[in-house]
Parts: sequence; C-alpha cells; structure tokens
Amino acid sequence: MDALIPRLLLAGLAVVAAALLFWRAAGAVRTGRRRADQAELVGRVFKATDAILGSLDVQRVLPMVCEVGTHLSGHSGAAVLFLAEDGRAAPAASWGLSSASGDGAFTALESHAAEVLRTGRALILRLQPDHRSAPGDVGRFRAVCGLPLRRKSGVIGALLLLSEKAPGAYQGELSVLEYFAAQAATAIENARLYQQVQNLFLSTIKALAAAVDAKDAYTHGHSEDIAELVAMLAAEMKLPPQEEEKVRLAGLLHDIGKIGIPDAILQKPGALDASERAIMMTHASLGASIIDRPGPLRDLVTIVRHHHERYDGQGYPDGLRGDAIPIGAAILAVADAFDAMTSHRTYHAARDVDSALEEIRRHAGTQFHPAVVEALVRVVERERRLGSPWYRNIRTRVLEGEPAPPPVRAAQAAADEGDLVRQVVQQIRDAEDLHEVADRLARATAHLLQCGHAAVLLRDDERRVLRVEASTGAPLPGSVLPRSRSTPWLALERRAEQRQADGDGVCAPLLSAGRAVGVVMATGGAFTESAMRLLARAAEAVAPAVDAALARAEVKRLSATDEVTGLLNRRALVTRLREEARRHERYGTRFALALADVRALAEFNALHGYAAGDEMLRRLGEVMLPAIRKTDFLARLDGGTFGLLMPEIDYAQAAQAVNRIRELVEGRDVAVRGRFIMLPLLTWALASCPVDGTDPDALLALAEKRLYHARARVPG
Repeated sequence: MDALIPRLLLAGLAVVAAALLFWRAAGAVRTGRRRADQAELVGRVFKATDAILGSLDVQRVLPMVCEVGTHLSGHSGAAVLFLAEDGRAAPAASWGLSSASGDGAFTALESHAAEVLRTGRALILRLQPDHRSAPGDVGRFRAVCGLPLRRKSGVIGALLLLSEKAPGAYQGELSVLEYFAAQAATAIENARLYQQVQNLFLSTIKALAAAVDAKDAYTHGHSEDIAELVAMLAAEMKLPPQEEEKVRLAGLLHDIGKIGIPDAILQKPGALDASERAIMMTHASLGASIIDRPGPLRDLVTIVRHHHERYDGQGYPDGLRGDAIPIGAAILAVADAFDAMTSHRTYHAARDVDSALEEIRRHAGTQFHPAVVEALVRVVERERRLGSPWYRNIRTRVLEGEPAPPPVRAAQAAADEGDLVRQVVQQIRDAEDLHEVADRLARATAHLLQCGHAAVLLRDDERRVLRVEASTGAPLPGSVLPRSRSTPWLALERRAEQRQADGDGVCAPLLSAGRAVGVVMATGGAFTESAMRLLARAAEAVAPAVDAALARAEVKRLSATDEVTGLLNRRALVTRLREEARRHERYGTRFALALADVRALAEFNALHGYAAGDEMLRRLGEVMLPAIRKTDFLARLDGGTFGLLMPEIDYAQAAQAVNRIRELVEGRDVAVRGRFIMLPLLTWALASCPVDGTDPDALLALAEKRLYHARARVPG
C-alpha cells in the first residue's frame, strides 16, 4: 500500500503535466491563428488603402471608403461616412444600406458621429432599442464602430461601421480599422485639395475667357458656349478623357489672343479691310504665346494656335493640312464655325441649325475635318431628338432676332417694378424642361439686377443639399451647398430675402404653395433695398413655374426608371432602341443589344426572401454600371432580366464588352441585407444592327429568343 501511493502521485503529476502541455499547445495554436488572421487583415488593409489613395475624385473616394471599410471588418454589413461641416456632422456617403433608409437613418446615427468628431477617439457602442425604429433597413443593426478620420488639421469626419453582432465583435479588429481610417482620411483630404486646385484652375481660365468676351458685348458667353460644344464633339469622337478635358479648356481660351486686338477692329460693324484682317489673324498665334508658359496651360498651346487651320492647308497661321492639324484644333474649328453661324453678330444674322449644318457639310474635306463634321451632325441630331437644353438654347438664340445693345441698370431701365417682374415671367413661361426654366431664370435675374452672376439653387431633400441647377457664372451648375448658415440656406429656412454679410450678394427663396423649393441668388453688384425687393418679387412670381417644372422632371424620371434597381425600365430602353434604329436608317450607324438573365433567381428568392432578391438585383446593377461606357444604356426589363444597349458598336465589340462585365460580376461578393453573398451567374444573349436586322422590335424579339435558348442550355 505504501508503495502504491507514490506511484499514484507520480501518475497524477504526469496527467497534470500533460494537461498543462496540451493547454499551452492549444493556446499557441489559438495565438498563431489570431496572428495569422491579424496578418491577413493587415494585408487586406494595405490593398484596400492602395485603391482609395489611387483616386483623386471626391465623389468616388467617399463611397469607396464606406465600401472598403465594410469589407475589412469580418462582420459589418453597412457603413455611413460623416464629414465635419460648420461644427456638425453631415452625412456624405454610405454603403450597404437600401435607398429606403433615407435621411432619417442618418439622423439616427448623427449623435454617434458627433461624439467621434468631438472626442477624436474611436468608439464601440451598442445601438439603443429605439434605434430599431429607424427607417429602411438600419434598424436591424445592433452595434456601431465609430472611427475618427484624422488629419493634422484635426478630425475631418467619422466613419461608422454597422454590425448585426454584439459590440464586442469589433474589439479584435479595432487597431487595424483605426489604421484604415487614418489612410482614408488622407485619401479624402488629398481628393479635396485636388478638387480645390482644379476649381481654382478652372475659375482662372473662365476669368480669362470672360475678359476676352467682355471686349465685345455681342459675343458675351461665346467662349463657354464653344467649350460646351467641343466637349460634346470630343466625347462623340471617343477621345480619351484627358484629351477631352484639354479640348474643353482650349474652347474657353481659344480667343484669348483677341486681348491684343484693337477694339476698333473687334467691334467694327462691317467687313474688315485687308490690313485689319491681317491684324485679326494674329490672334491665334498671339493667344498661343500668351499661354505658352510653364504649367498646365502649356498643353493647350497647339490647339489654340491651330484652331484656324484648314483641312486643305489654306488656313493660318502655319498652313497645316489634313491630319497634321491637331485633332483638338480641328474640333475647335468646327465648333467655332457652327457657333458663329447660329449667333447674331454685328455683321450677319443668325442662321437656323439646319442651314448652318448644311454649310459646314459643304466645306467638309476643304475647310473642315470630315470626321469632325460628321460628329457634329450626330451630336446635333441627337440633341435635337432628345430636346436637350443645349439644342433649345440654340433654337432660342436663333429665333430671338438681333441682340439688343448691352442693358443698363434696372433702376434706369424702368421705374415700374411690376413691369420688370412681368418681363422675367415672360422669359420663362414657355419653358417646360427644368434645366431650361432654371437657366432662363438665372439669365433673366442677371439682366434684371445687372449683377456679375446669378444662379438658381434647388432643394435636394434626399441629399440634404442645395443643388445649383443653372448659373451665369459661379457657382458652377451641378455643384452643391450642404446645409449650413450660408446666405442661401438662411433665405430658404427663413423664407425671406437675405443679404450676404459683405453686401456682395442677395438671395430670395422660391416659395410655391407654402413650400420652399429653392433659392435665386445674385452676386457681384451693389444691391440696394429696392434691388432686394425686386428680386423677392420676381422669385415669388416665378416660383410656381419652377415647382411645376420640378414636378414634371420627377414624373419623367419615375416613368423611365425601374423602381427596384433605379436603372432605366423596359419602356425607356425600347424608346432608346428605336432612336438608335432611326439613327442607323439615317446615317448607317451600328449598335448592339445585350440581354442578361440572372440564373436561379427563383431559388435565391425562395432561400433568402423577395426583399433580399430585390436588393441583390440593385447590387448587381451597381456592379455593372462602372463597366459600361457613358454612351451605353443599362436597364432592367423584368424579373431578373437586364438589357444593355450599346450605340456605335458591332457584334464582336459588344461580345468583348459582355465578357468584361462577366469578369467583373462573376465571383463578386456584395452585401445583401447585412451579409456578404456571391452574385449569381448571368446568362447572356446578343443581337446587333445591321447584322441581325434593322427593325428595333424585331431585334429585341431576336435577343429574347436567343436568351431563351441560352437559358435552356444551362445545366440544371
């Protein structure tokens, strides 16, 4: 018995030692796994930051930060990015949330973003029960991880990651996510600085162009009109984006050399004599020498110098011929001629559009580059068919008659404010398109108050901003003004006219049926009380017309939009298909139609629910859109069937485009209702014009027939 006890003790010690060794080994395995997971996550962060740091487009960087941040976490299903603006947190982008979430969801998260901005520290919180009542699909999340976006200047924003798991799930990821947030802040700051530099550069160019146009009141705005047309021609001719931008900027500056031409020659009402014409012809080379300085304008020198060369070699200043003329200069020559023909000058009346086109086509191959002339014809026909604001502006310009002399100040032009207001209403009453209404209102306001610039800003409740719909100068159309204590927002919220603190600008709200739909703003003038009153009366008179145009625009958008994906619907795609068929009939152009069908959509809906199926279709559309050209049309026809109309492309090129989309979609993970899933495979079918026929309805039927047979060949 005595000998047995020591043996039992030894055996027990051996068991304990073995258990300790096992526990240590298991701990080492767990530690190794954690380190491996951490290393993998760090590697993913480096790859992710490369993507966001590689872009300088703010509108692309912000949603990319949200998407990449969501993917980096092992369990996050959505993200919302807030930026610091005027001491408050303003939502700037989101990812993983349905469109039904809306502003109310962001409001529910603003307090967390504000806390991150205030403390400058990351926070992990459990969302309170009342958060479940947030609109859309936000209420399903249980936890939020708030990450400060910090720069040397301070915290510029907050990235909120949302998870359906408990807050503790974020603890192991926090250090890596904070590193990503720091890199994201750098990317956002870089993009913002680049945008500021670009805006300053563009403002400088526009100021130079305005200085040239100011020498002759009859050519006011000529340079901006040219820039708009050359940009459309460059896009139509498929120039690279960098070249397209160069041509547009050259369009603004093409006549800068006229600064050195005497006013007596520039403004002479009749024909120039030989000596005057020789002086005028120096403006091209003079303009090139003005901008031929180190810096970004030097890229425009050859375009500005050669925009009066002729295709047959009879132009100036160097007598270049054919393809020796830079393509940008050839585009500018055609645009300049078309704009001049359709504008009233002291020496000729404006021609109608068709007459101007015919004259330019008669000189294709002699004065003008033939390919550019054909591009102009296509652009004009397309804009005419679409009834675009650009085309309507030209029609209005042609029909207005000879321009009146430069106007004098409103107070000198008429004493009766009522007459002046009626003149403003008269100028916009026949317009129906929203942009045309806003554009005419901006121009009428600038004329009414004789100010430097006028703009119409419309309320965008979805984004909580004021959007510049039209402007005679700065701010540029398309830019936005977030909610702030600025003069336009004060005018909107107080529903009364407001003057800027420096007295250089005034704003009046557009009030229709008690609702504030936007603001009219005038800047660059000495605004008296009577001028403010005049602006307020004009805004009150035209507000119903602006509101009606807004309603028409929304009805038009909804009638052409698929409610599930936000893409075009079947009717809108068929309309554009028929337009392309008419283009082919008239000009012999090509186009292709591709149909794609989601495989096993019924099974997906049965497994995940119809709401998840709709969200998956939305995500699929979002993934496909970046892979198509700006000139293509993507639509959801019905169910899981998508349509892609590709103008100016043949069957083989369309097949290549489909392969690019297939490579982008297949194997792609997207967030659907808070979970990452792999997008389902697509079955494709193609039909093209003229190979498969020219009748649009028959082409659609053929594509659908081919899609049916392609689906039948898919196994299972």
